[in-house]
Amino acid sequence: MMRKLRCLHNNKSLLSLFLVILSLQACQSEYQRYVDEEVNSGITQDSLIFGMRMGQTKKDFFATCWELNRQKLISQGNGNTTARYIADQDSTGTNPMAKDMLFYGIFDENDIMRGMEMTYSFLTWAPWNRNKQSDSLMLHLRDQYLKGYPGNDFIELKIKALEHPALVKIDGNRQILMYPKNDKDVVVKIEDLNYKLNNEWKKE
Repeated sequence: MMRKLRCLHNNKSLLSLFLVILSLQACQSEYQRYVDEEVNSGITQDSLIFGMRMGQTKKDFFATCWELNRQKLISQGNGNTTARYIADQDSTGTNPMAKDMLFYGIFDENDIMRGMEMTYSFLTWAPWNRNKQSDSLMLHLRDQYLKGYPGNDFIELKIKALEHPALVKIDGNRQILMYPKNDKDVVVKIEDLNYKLNNEWKKE
């Protein structure tokens, strides 16, 4: 059963406002407990995609992409700022679950790869195609990532800047966060929490 982080909305009085504040604190504390428990477990997970791993260099990333491109498994994304891969495409090219995936490594100031950011969309997406919208895609991706990255389940996480809840899965130091970017796209970020906690949170 997926653990859910539920936050209260539509407050109409001081009491409801107080309950909202308490609920938001509870949401944050549950996520924080999840982070603390996994990071403190001492488990290290570094696998990303296509055999790439956290801790590799940007040079390693480009070398892998060059080889995948040579094998015609990937191509250049829009604006040459990402790599493009067609996931779940069958030999007939008619798989309704085929997805466009744009990806690029997340690098630190020393060009060490600390994670991967991917943007997915169904190839057959259309504004009128209800079962190909980002909410359906995110559930599909959740199931795929649970198979590809076994361990803990995803939980819901309310992020202030997002209209809809995100999904987050943490196994040791590795966090997988996914959220709908719009009606078409879903963003998936795989990040090293050890690096994130020691660097990004210090800047806030």
